[in-house]
Amino acid sequence: MTTVESKTEGEASRRAPLKARLLSRAMRTKPLFQTALWTQMPLLAMVSPRVLELNAERCTVEIPFNWRNRNIFGSMYFAASMMAAEATTGGLVFFHDAKRPDAFSYIVKGVSADFVDKAQSDVTFECRQGEVIAEAFAEAAGKKSSVERTLEVVGWREDGTEVARVKVDWWWRAK
Repeated sequence: MTTVESKTEGEASRRAPLKARLLSRAMRTKPLFQTALWTQMPLLAMVSPRVLELNAERCTVEIPFNWRNRNIFGSMYFAASMMAAEATTGGLVFFHDAKRPDAFSYIVKGVSADFVDKAQSDVTFECRQGEVIAEAFAEAAGKKSSVERTLEVVGWREDGTEVARVKVDWWWRAK
């Protein structure tokens, strides 16, 4: 990452409303995030994901490879990977929702995935479609009908090998 990109991302996060900045900070603070997961999503909490980055442009979630999510073939259960991939898009959706003053309903409508290689180490999932989410919220706010978007998440192992491409279909509607 160049210095110019770092400066731009820093400025963008400072311009985000306080609620969105606090959400990002809380999700990147492991004890706070784990507490929220255990109370709201205990199944996801079992695999101990960690939010590495959350801002208006992207969300990055790491899932450790350990005894809780390892199958009999020595790789990560696909369900653990799918939870982390969905959490990556969900983090971005929550961030953009926190930036808006009006209320919305949103839900995952579908998921599809291509598993390219075995996940035999920690896996990092990243979604870089913050702009698509911002546009979906803006479009949903401007009309009475629902809006649908497909968000793509890419997962890779510690050595940089891509292990999965996941597409998560989201649905939005203004309340």
